[in-house]
Amino acid sequence: MAHISGKAGHVYGTALEIEDCEDVWVAGTGASTISVVAGKVGTYCVRDTTTTLGASALMMTEIISKDLTAYDGVYFWFRSSLTAAVGDLALLLDDTALCATPLEVLNLPALTAATWKQCFVRLADPSLLGSLISVGMRQVTDLADGTFDIDDVEALAELDGMKSWTLDYTADTLETTDFADAGVKSYIIAGSGWNGSFEGLKDGAPLGIGSEVYLTLGESSTASQNWIGKVIITSAHPNTSSDGIVTYSYDYQGTGALEVPGA
Repeated sequence: MAHISGKAGHVYGTALEIEDCEDVWVAGTGASTISVVAGKVGTYCVRDTTTTLGASALMMTEIISKDLTAYDGVYFWFRSSLTAAVGDLALLLDDTALCATPLEVLNLPALTAATWKQCFVRLADPSLLGSLISVGMRQVTDLADGTFDIDDVEALAELDGMKSWTLDYTADTLETTDFADAGVKSYIIAGSGWNGSFEGLKDGAPLGIGSEVYLTLGESSTASQNWIGKVIITSAHPNTSSDGIVTYSYDYQGTGALEVPGA
């Protein structure tokens, strides 16, 4: 197995909402129905229900008005009623109506059936995305009939100058020892949590402490190799020295679910 080089890792934050998914999208080609169901962020998410839709089929689209030239990737929640492989589904971004000629085709990662997943896909060329007017979903591979939910589509910008990060992902334990254990301690798993830090060279205004931000910690340039979640910035540590280099380090506390990277 090849070893991974952290030289291609990144830290992403600073979100811009692309679509809140709080109302229905426009149905695409094929037999598709759209409805709103309980979502991960806010009240609803958007659902596409497919019936013999076929391969390379437009599932649904929505009107937007966004400039993503200052952003580097797209974060969103997704749930499929079917198990799906990498690239079976794609998120589309376009400067034409109904995603007629997509500027970005962002392949979704592998999905486990009926399980919400936090997804992050890096943009290929943000310089082209200054006048987006539509976002959409495409079924690339001919999947079985199913339901497909998307929520909270956000653009994330890379935090410039960052050069390293750490993450501690831990589970608490509770002691359940009683007389029946004859003096041998026993435990059960309690809550899990995560926190860490990242640091690098000063490049732009510092992050504010107490701010809640989306955070994607990239291990490499491979889309599946990201730790993804929402964090609270708990402290900032600026540092300068006689050589003129100004650095910043930040501590964060994860809040809510943490998406663990794949292979």
